[in-house]
Amino acid sequence: MQKNKSILSWLVLSICFLIFISSVIFFVQNKDNETTENLNVTLTDVGFDTPITLNCSCSQADFAKYTKILRKTFKENNKRFDQYHAYKNMNNLYTLNHEAYKHPVQMDSTFIDCLKLAIKMQSKNSQFDISQGALLNLWHDARENTQVPPSDDMIQEALKHIDLKNIQINKNEVSYLDSELSIDLGAIAKGYTAQLAKEALNKAGLKNGYINAGGNVVLLGEKEDGSNWKIGIQSPDSSDALVQYETKEATCLVTSGDYQRYFTYKHKKYSHIIDPKTGYPANYVRSVTVITKDSGKADALSTTLFCMSVEDGKKYLSTLDYDVQAIWIVDKDSDVSSDLETKDYKIITTDKIKNRVTLVD
Repeated sequence: MQKNKSILSWLVLSICFLIFISSVIFFVQNKDNETTENLNVTLTDVGFDTPITLNCSCSQADFAKYTKILRKTFKENNKRFDQYHAYKNMNNLYTLNHEAYKHPVQMDSTFIDCLKLAIKMQSKNSQFDISQGALLNLWHDARENTQVPPSDDMIQEALKHIDLKNIQINKNEVSYLDSELSIDLGAIAKGYTAQLAKEALNKAGLKNGYINAGGNVVLLGEKEDGSNWKIGIQSPDSSDALVQYETKEATCLVTSGDYQRYFTYKHKKYSHIIDPKTGYPANYVRSVTVITKDSGKADALSTTLFCMSVEDGKKYLSTLDYDVQAIWIVDKDSDVSSDLETKDYKIITTDKIKNRVTLVD
């Protein structure tokens, strides 16, 4: 009996020793992956015609997980909101624009959620208009192919088919009442996607760092050291930052500008942001940056404000029931009072953030 007890004790001690050794080996092998460090990745293959950057402080193992979430969110939504290509086993924006007049098209809940947000934003101000797809297609073809502006007759004809009332939603089914209607979600889809990515990353445990989706900056949390975020806003005529916005809060900044996509014809610049009332590129400002908590709303608002004068833009923002701030950049010869100036530009801000915006040296 004593001998059996000795053997049993020896086995227990041996097993405990093996477990201890295995734990030490596992710890040593995974030590590097658990070390927190500042990490950065730029994805160039996830769509939306722009690189998507993630910067945060975490372990290598967690960073791989977060990068996977970011990649999946942007790749899926790039297909979902693509108006130029069809995809197997998916009803996307291309499907909708080609079939919704013939019969109702079943869309997934994510698409419907974005579409309803877009309609809500448009109901507040029609300078943001998702029903102007036919008009935007004319300008897209001019920018990407002919480098010649569409004729006024073509523009006036396209304007006849801009009407939000011709989009019908019944649960998850969407139908069109005009055969020439075409939806364009380019002014909200990227911001909406960045917001989804933020929420997914926060849920997975990431509460620091930022996403930069081509001028769409989403802060994922407050800085770990308690200092302020400092975000540069690009000069309209160079890649350098012109002004800097400083904040402690986790918020979103989206910039719309005439320098992002454009073509030049007979020495005149034609930008990609079209005023839905005139049918021609808006030219009120050089750029406008919107700052608010929701990236999808910020994306839509930046387009809205770009199609308005600074004065009208300020008045519109004052009517909203949530906090939105903005920074406008206009040419120096513009007839508008400014908060900051350089030799080439005037910078105007909403009152609440005047002390948070500074010129970049």
